[in-house]
Amino acid sequence: MSANLPETVAEGAVVLPAPPRVVDDLARDLTQAAAAVRAVSRICRGGGDVSVAAYTAVVCTGRSAARALEEAAAWCRQAPEAEVHSLAWARVPGHREDVHEYRVTLAVSFPDEETGEHTGDTHLSCR
Repeated sequence: MSANLPETVAEGAVVLPAPPRVVDDLARDLTQAAAAVRAVSRICRGGGDVSVAAYTAVVCTGRSAARALEEAAAWCRQAPEAEVHSLAWARVPGHREDVHEYRVTLAVSFPDEETGEHTGDTHLSCR
């Protein structure tokens, strides 16, 4: 569990306030997804399929590669119903010039509340 978050177990539905950054990220992601759809409609190539998905991105960071992976594993344990579709790895500049931060970004989805099925590509997904 991240040192930045309290480890709290809550029973039932919990409403968490969304920081402005999260709301801005969501609006930006939807805008970028819409731009990607417009680009697909301009390309119109045959012989393949293109789909645009706006998955939830979970970014886990650490001061070492191992720590970033541990954070990602801890998040997966906390959200066992999440389906991880893909992950990305990055080593980015840290708070000082000689320090780097490691990031694991998970593209995830959660089951549909009505059907219980995951959306998007998974290893069990039908075409």
